[in-house]
Amino acid sequence: MTNEYRGDAHNVVQAGQVGSFEQHLHFHGAGTPTPERPVSVPAEPVLLVDRQCERDRLHSALENPPRANGSSGAALIALCGLSGIGKSTLARSFSWQVHERFEDGFCYIDCHARPDAGYGELARSCLRRIGIADRDIPALDKDAVQLLRDRTRGRRMGFVFDGLVRPHQLRELRLAAPESMILFTSQHRAAEFPSTEVSSIDLDRLSHEHAVELLARITETDLDATDPDVVRLVERCGRTPLALEFVGRKIRRLAHWTPRRAADWLADPEHGLQVLHDNPEVRDTLELAVTDLPAEQAVLYRLLGASPCLTFEAGAVAALLDTDPEEAEDLLHELRAANLVRGPDNGRFHLHDLVRVHAGERAADLDGESSEAAHRRLVTHYRRLGAHADRAVMEPTRLRVAGDEDLVRGEDNPFTKPGALRWLEAEFPNILALVHDARHRGDAETVLALCDGPLWTLHNHHKHYEETLRAFEAATGAASRLDDPVALARTRILRTRVLMECHRFAEAHEQADRAREAAASAGHRQVLASAYEFHGRVYLEQRDYESATELFRSAWEISEQLGKPRGMALVEHFTAQAHSGLGEQEKALEYLETAAARLADFPNDWRTSAKVKVTTGTVLRRMGRHRQAVERLELAIAELSAHRCEEHDEKLLFELASPFEGLARSLRELGEGERAEKCLREAAAIYERAGSPEAERVRAELD
Repeated sequence: MTNEYRGDAHNVVQAGQVGSFEQHLHFHGAGTPTPERPVSVPAEPVLLVDRQCERDRLHSALENPPRANGSSGAALIALCGLSGIGKSTLARSFSWQVHERFEDGFCYIDCHARPDAGYGELARSCLRRIGIADRDIPALDKDAVQLLRDRTRGRRMGFVFDGLVRPHQLRELRLAAPESMILFTSQHRAAEFPSTEVSSIDLDRLSHEHAVELLARITETDLDATDPDVVRLVERCGRTPLALEFVGRKIRRLAHWTPRRAADWLADPEHGLQVLHDNPEVRDTLELAVTDLPAEQAVLYRLLGASPCLTFEAGAVAALLDTDPEEAEDLLHELRAANLVRGPDNGRFHLHDLVRVHAGERAADLDGESSEAAHRRLVTHYRRLGAHADRAVMEPTRLRVAGDEDLVRGEDNPFTKPGALRWLEAEFPNILALVHDARHRGDAETVLALCDGPLWTLHNHHKHYEETLRAFEAATGAASRLDDPVALARTRILRTRVLMECHRFAEAHEQADRAREAAASAGHRQVLASAYEFHGRVYLEQRDYESATELFRSAWEISEQLGKPRGMALVEHFTAQAHSGLGEQEKALEYLETAAARLADFPNDWRTSAKVKVTTGTVLRRMGRHRQAVERLELAIAELSAHRCEEHDEKLLFELASPFEGLARSLRELGEGERAEKCLREAAAIYERAGSPEAERVRAELD
């Protein structure tokens, strides 16, 4: 709120405080009023953290404004960014730093309450602030602007317009006062102004450290910036000052709240709505920004709000809109100019959390039928690309229970293997979001297709244990709803594998048992063999070698009956590991030799061949044949490393951990302690990068 004086007076001082302090000084002599340094500056903010870089840029813009074609007008500075990002706070702080240098006056005008004000109304607000009586202010816009130019010509004055909805209105207010300044803040980027006319500064969200600092100051507590709950809370707030202040004041008011409780509270979409509704300035600014959008941009904004995806690239948006990628990219950049989307980061845009909440509300304005059609196009886009990525990385003919063959049949695969892995990693959060959204919608086919295809492929190369496990749980539910025992067995096998890797053995055994039951009831022998194999691997991981060998024998027999030599080789490899664990090293070597011979007919499966070499090295080490063990393990490491031509192939990196461990142990026996320690450190670093529980064990061995 502004405390304004209107009319004639002599030596009047006005002062008022409603959440801020503004001071207006008017000195009038006899006859025509001659304003003497009118000043209106809001209270200096007390919760500003960081922003030093932006403050430096503001000062630089003031000292060295762009001069188009020798222009002698006032310096024009734009401070742009998302609502709630802290533009007003920074503008007030900067105003306190510089207002005294403007000897003829400084006027701070809050435009949040006047969103539709045109350039004429802005000019009249300035005239009132510099002491012009209402009766002397022209009614016509162009006359009001001319009077403002006349009264500011040759003078040194500062004007701040905070919260402009339509910044282009200021193009009509360029003052012929080169020593003066016009600063405005806006949700919209200053795209209407050429860079030769305006110094534009885009305000981004706070760094993690400064977000924690602000939250700690508001809550008056000490917060550990590395605490996972604190990290989750500041990210839930989008690292924006407004959301941090809202939640921080709630934590201070509810003294029993912890960062975890606050983060859990914010995770509820309804509470995100509360943050938005309790900050009407932000909500109103977003409403006006969207109201100003052309129809196509407004539709896209609403569709983004309705989408479960967290990031958006042009191809996905093209599917959403049923248009071409070039048009989709143009529309995304238009929304970016309005600060409604952020990015692009590696070609992907995303919505800030508060904007997502608002866009989700506005999604209700969409026609239900067209919105559902857009969603189906988006889902199909991800299923099609996910199927291509799966086939570019893994064997195209591998068993798939929901393979989306019809979507990719006859199409050239757009991915190379490295490109597919990059796409899968970048799109992992979106694929997860689509899986859980499909589960809520009852779309079991999509859940199965995305889990058995792209998510399973990604897990085989990049480990995201907990997220993937939750997705596979959804896939099991989807297979049950479809009453598809083959899909049910397959999804339980996938869960068995991840549970085993997480050392959650009791759950892994339960899933493996139920997978075998489902496969047997379906009469699908290949899936049943897989179920036996994976159950055996759980026992193998637990070092219950006798139980493992029994299950491997059953898997081997089925593969032999089906004429699957590669499947037989895989089981022979695991059987060798079990016999080695039982101390039967010679028998283990026999199985390994047989497996290696079968794999010779599958030259493209160099990965399994390398794994057989690793196991052979382990067996040789246990037999005390350390020189031979080192030779085999070094050969396996060389083969795996030779194929790691792309930094994104995390699975190859993960598979290097085991041979490094085995190599370290044989090197120790050979008296090469320094090389052994280096190999163990390599193994520990690989496990840690993958988030594997094996990292702790290897680190303990190093200590």
